[in-house]
Amino acid sequence: MKITFFGASATVALLAAAPATAAGPTISYVPNSLFQSVIKDGPWTLHESAGKRDRDDDDSRGDRERDRRDHDSPANVAHDASGIVPTTSGPPYVGSGTPYAGYCDAAGRPTVNHGYSLMQPYYFPFVRRDGHVLQGFFDYRPRNQQEATVSATSTDWGISWTFESKKLALNPYCPWDPTDPDNLNLSVNGLQTAYGSSSANAADNGLGHSVVLRVNGVTRIYHLNRANGHIDSDPLVVHTLHHAEDGSLSSLPDYGYVSPLASGGYPTLEASALATTGLQNPDAIMGAVALGTTTTVVYVEKTLNADTSFPKAQQCPSTPAYALTNLVNGKPRKANHDVIAVRVATTTDGINFVDVGVAAGLNDPTTVALNGLRWLGSGSILPLSDGRYGMFFGAGNCLDNDSDGFHFIGYAETINVVKQPSDLLTWNVINALDNPILSTDTVTDPAGPRPYPLNPPVVNVSGKDALTPAQVAPFVPPAGANPPPGGYTSNFFSGRVYDPQPVYTDERTVTIVFAGYNTPQPSNNLGDYRTIGRFQLQFPAGYVKRF
Repeated sequence: MKITFFGASATVALLAAAPATAAGPTISYVPNSLFQSVIKDGPWTLHESAGKRDRDDDDSRGDRERDRRDHDSPANVAHDASGIVPTTSGPPYVGSGTPYAGYCDAAGRPTVNHGYSLMQPYYFPFVRRDGHVLQGFFDYRPRNQQEATVSATSTDWGISWTFESKKLALNPYCPWDPTDPDNLNLSVNGLQTAYGSSSANAADNGLGHSVVLRVNGVTRIYHLNRANGHIDSDPLVVHTLHHAEDGSLSSLPDYGYVSPLASGGYPTLEASALATTGLQNPDAIMGAVALGTTTTVVYVEKTLNADTSFPKAQQCPSTPAYALTNLVNGKPRKANHDVIAVRVATTTDGINFVDVGVAAGLNDPTTVALNGLRWLGSGSILPLSDGRYGMFFGAGNCLDNDSDGFHFIGYAETINVVKQPSDLLTWNVINALDNPILSTDTVTDPAGPRPYPLNPPVVNVSGKDALTPAQVAPFVPPAGANPPPGGYTSNFFSGRVYDPQPVYTDERTVTIVFAGYNTPQPSNNLGDYRTIGRFQLQFPAGYVKRF
């Protein structure tokens, strides 16, 4: 399959729109278009019901062929990593289920997924299209075990995906005890080795937030290095994709780090990795615009623990009692002191960047209002038919106290037609927390009472979870918590929504591929976290530019 690149940037799903009113376009939900996505083949998933694959399976190219050859499976490979809230300390962890059920086979090798299974634990998608085929790059991240980049394709607009390849992983090892919810130890050459319990080791902190850009004829993939002491302070990690015409990751190393455990200490990047210059504390690239031979990127700058110099009134307090994370965990989260800015930079070679400045009109890093937009952590830009750009983004505030910004999906547009890099510096938010595109479960301040969000989201649904109630393990909220219709944990994105990736579908329709969690943190339910979904929106006819 040949992937078509649009301009020099080949970036986050390019869409476009016609002139907007001051209030922005009228955006509506396409009924019944929300799905929890599934994937065929690839690495282990949390839930699998399929049997043995046929050796004549036509999915035989690249890594799929190697997976089939190296991991021929018994007739029944079904497993269910449910369980999930430990009732005793361990080992043995009685009542906690088996969160790593089936991760390795009897020979001590990581297993593969068979048939179609829920895309768990996948998140942080990057999606582009060629005709009616979507090419996706996903962050594959089993908690405290692994992180890798997976590529996959979809021919039904993101409902189902077919695995292409997995690269830049952390380690090849198996959990020492698959019932251990924190995966404290791995089996390294048969030896019990501290892992999730050791800050010196990687756990699941590898290379994430992948984005693919094509700059002046060269296609590269960019990652955030999550390693301790490196995350949100190092440059982005860069690898060249030598077979980018079909979206292949085949030119990349299997592992993104050298000897993660066998050498002792924290892993170091493998030798072929390059690094950007000029980006300030980059966390994720949200997209790029080709302007002649110069490519302009919009990216998230995250500065850890940087608001402690702010006046106290501009720092988040602990989460309120009615916040979702408090209801789930039974205690408030501590204050988060990270500072987020959305920045613009230019490049002519894809490696060295020149700063243009901080974008205005998107987030306010000083707001403590619970309907404010303090942290904008992920998303994607899209060109609009009058020459302006739109942005779908994931965001949040002190209601979550997490700078990843996962409380809701919003939408914004540039004020100016984009003719030069500085035109990407001024934005107008159209859908914020109180009128979101999509939101986590509603919580209510009983003092008002005041719900958050104040109004129903554009995508206003409940009960959207492919798992059974027992697998979801819904919690019982305390009296007076005013749960939303359907109760808490009623959707596969009830606890987190972020990284929306818009894809032009037709002259009225935009498909959004996004990431979500049923609960606010993976540790709340190790059998139901990090998953991919999609929904579709309608814009006014002709508002979204065809390409």
